[in-house]
Amino acid sequence: MPKKAVVKKASAKRSSKRSGAGRPKGTGKFGCETKVIRVPIHLVDEIYEFIRRKISR
Repeated sequence: MPKKAVVKKASAKRSSKRSGAGRPKGTGKFGCETKVIRVPIHLVDEIYEFIRRKISR
């Protein structure tokens, strides 16, 4: 007797984030949205120095 295929039901994915949690957008140091980027470790110090020069103008 052949076995029946077991079909799993898709479960509703629950978000771990709470509605309204965290800092409101646009209230950070620069007052605008930000984006996380990945950079090579050997360039981190140069990038921080570049940003410091731009901010201090």
